[in-house]
Amino acid sequence: MRIAFVCGFAWEPKGTVRLRAYPLAVALVNRGHEVTMFLAPYDNPDESGKRYIREGVRIHNLEVGKMPILSHASLLVKLCRAIDHYSPDVVHIVKPKGFAGAACSYLLLKGFRSIALDCDDWEGWGGWNDMKTYPWIVKKYIDMQEKSLIRRVPVITVASRALESHAVELRKSSDHVFYIPNCGVSAKDIVAQEQARLMGSDQIRRAFDLPEGLIIFYNGHFEPGDDIMFFCRAAAPVAQRTGAAIVFVGEGPDLPEVQRFFSGQSDITVRYFPRLPYPQFIQLVAACDVAAFPYPDNPLHRSKCSTRIIDYMTMSRAVLTTAVGQNTEYIVDGESGILAPPDDEARFARELQILLGDSELRARLGRNARQRIQEKFSWAGEPVDKCLTAYLQLSPA
Repeated sequence: MRIAFVCGFAWEPKGTVRLRAYPLAVALVNRGHEVTMFLAPYDNPDESGKRYIREGVRIHNLEVGKMPILSHASLLVKLCRAIDHYSPDVVHIVKPKGFAGAACSYLLLKGFRSIALDCDDWEGWGGWNDMKTYPWIVKKYIDMQEKSLIRRVPVITVASRALESHAVELRKSSDHVFYIPNCGVSAKDIVAQEQARLMGSDQIRRAFDLPEGLIIFYNGHFEPGDDIMFFCRAAAPVAQRTGAAIVFVGEGPDLPEVQRFFSGQSDITVRYFPRLPYPQFIQLVAACDVAAFPYPDNPLHRSKCSTRIIDYMTMSRAVLTTAVGQNTEYIVDGESGILAPPDDEARFARELQILLGDSELRARLGRNARQRIQEKFSWAGEPVDKCLTAYLQLSPA
């Protein structure tokens, strides 16, 4: 089968291509299929025009023009032409928005029906639209685009149970809706993980100028909807009592508020790192003692299928999060991590203190976490089987 994955952005800085579309594409190649990924790297022009093969998957970055408005229109035309020229048996659209969503609309308009649409976030109203600062007319278009494509596309793949329910509600049917959660990382990222393990915590701490003692790790986008201050209020008193340092990784509009919160607390050691390349990011994960990230209980976070939780669990870290959405699929509470009730800062803080005070508990949770990802969340197993079953529902191109 000749399969085109259509992605409306670059390999990085967003993680969807690297962490979801690509490893699924590799699994399909390993089953004997031909897969080309078409990327529209408007958000990373350095990738413009680059083509290469990685683990058998062909990566085709379209060329990005230099004039902002005209380049976007030109990029969409190039994307559609590249798909037409490739003449795939199946097109798998990655996200129902932006360039990928527009290409999907183009294919439907020309009568091409061998399309699967992948949803890994709730994009419209109720989801990211409520958090982002796009102009209202852009948000209106994103919401309309998402709902229209979910209703019209023959097959839907979704990353979370909440998105599965959302798609079923919009389509008025569960037919041709396939739940495919995010799974373990690609071979290249596995190499980075093994290198981090070989370095060891002490060497990593010296490399990043991290203090001795316990470390609480938080990675995120620092978006208002993530309620980062929940984490800060819960973690700060625990850090004071235990002497643990807090390491933040990421960027976003709420980062200055976090920095102000800790600026007057000289008794807490805090380190801030920007978004890092994966090898450096996973080294920091390897050096930490507890990876903590609370989610508020809302449609956006119930719809998320966190890839960071997979990184933490694969690296045998003790994970503390809240019992929201897909977190409850990955973590068995008390066995492969800790799930606290959402919106309960006191309980989150208590669980964090217990973890920091019990090295044997952290080690047991970390071992079980790694084992659970390896046994239950492999792209090469049920996820690729479901993907191929989804493709079989499609009419020949």
